[in-house]
Amino acid sequence: MNILESFSSAIASVFSNKMRSILTMLGIIIGISSVIMITSIGQGFQTSIQTQFAQLGMQGLQIYLNTQEPVTESDYLKFSDLDVIKSHPLVKYAAPIWQTSGTVFLKNPKETERCYFNGTTDEYRFVQNVEIEEGRFLMEQDSANKSLVAVIDQGLSNKIFGRPNAIGEKIRVTFWSGTLELTIIGTTKAQEYSEIFSMPSMIYVPITTLMQLYSSDHVDSFFATVDETDKMEEVAKEIPRLLGIKHNNEDKYRVANLLKEMDSINSVLSNVTAFVVLVAAISLLVGGIGVMNIMLVTVTERTREIGIRKSLGASDANILFQFLVEAMILTAIGGAIGIILGYLGGFAIGSAIKILPEVSIATVLMTVLVSSLIGIVSGVYPAYKAAKLDPIEALRYE
Repeated sequence: MNILESFSSAIASVFSNKMRSILTMLGIIIGISSVIMITSIGQGFQTSIQTQFAQLGMQGLQIYLNTQEPVTESDYLKFSDLDVIKSHPLVKYAAPIWQTSGTVFLKNPKETERCYFNGTTDEYRFVQNVEIEEGRFLMEQDSANKSLVAVIDQGLSNKIFGRPNAIGEKIRVTFWSGTLELTIIGTTKAQEYSEIFSMPSMIYVPITTLMQLYSSDHVDSFFATVDETDKMEEVAKEIPRLLGIKHNNEDKYRVANLLKEMDSINSVLSNVTAFVVLVAAISLLVGGIGVMNIMLVTVTERTREIGIRKSLGASDANILFQFLVEAMILTAIGGAIGIILGYLGGFAIGSAIKILPEVSIATVLMTVLVSSLIGIVSGVYPAYKAAKLDPIEALRYE
């Protein structure tokens, strides 16, 4: 029996009992599709987290007061500390942050939305790569004049005015300390958050405007970027020392390397995804056992057929190859269906939770390889058992 005949016979055997073949492949299908879905959703979720943290300022260096230690009034960060940070030769851009929340009145006056307000200066745009769609971002004179201006995202603009760009329009905002009427000077791209990681809209206003509203001279923190990224740790150690000299204190300030923090988050997410994939892959093992079990049953059912083939001159290698091919065909078909279902399932789930799944070629190739190995491993023993059957005993089998 040649190779082509072996494949033809194996395919005919697989399709001769369709229901049994489908049930045999079910474990493989579930395992492969689960691995594809989980990895694609996991990778898409990581990308979504990175994008959304970037929108929230999760990049560069963040300088803040260490409130876990006893502090005095003189220790608090002030707007003037911006000059100290920018005096470092390796600091490219720096911007202060004063954050609060407020209620914005929407197009229907009876409807409101809670938003985050980020009081900052002109360089925040470069520190956090804020992309302006229409109009402009905050300028230095806006902070100097304590201007009543704001930059909002187009999604919020749609909710308030029914259109994405509303330069020159005014919004009314209520804070716990008062109400402001702000003129829109710019709009950013609408923020797209997933259903499982939603955040209020972010509105940018001059930091001095918020500080005046709340009668505060403190700054929450500073963000800074460094010319040479490999020097970030060095700068992170030197800035607290410079601030300590200005405030006449020691060990009161901390600097977080947010890119490094993001790496840690990615590592945790990757480990969680890998663990869930490992759990899902157990069904592949169960599927492999199912294939082996059915092939053993097939060997028993076809004992007489094996005897006839051997008596007609089929070698042990011919018999072994035929049954091995049958096992591989079962797992190959199951693997192909699993990949398709996993791909479609990933996008279906991603669409439901507003996450774009990322199906990597490496994952698909890995699942194909695993599926092939399962087919080979689960088919070896039944094929070996069939090949070693004594033709005379096999012919006597009823």
